[in-house]
Amino acid sequence: MFFILGLNKKPVGKEQRKIRKNGLEVNAIITVYKKYFELFFIPLIPFGKSYSLYIPSSDEYFETNYFSKNMPPEYLEICKNVGRTY
Repeated sequence: MFFILGLNKKPVGKEQRKIRKNGLEVNAIITVYKKYFELFFIPLIPFGKSYSLYIPSSDEYFETNYFSKNMPPEYLEICKNVGRTY
């Protein structure tokens, strides 16, 4: 028997928010992903959410993933608030 198993993440939402950076309000693009366990490229079991945040004015990119959590805590709270709608 031949099985294809794996983990994958799919984008479920994208929003633009204003955040405070160095005392200024700048635009940030927040993307919410859902992690899935897949069998034959069909998502079966959801594992949770991960987030990415991009600040175009300073060209900074933060994300949460399996191996590192390099997102500052104040930005993580904003991302979690956006993720509650998806």
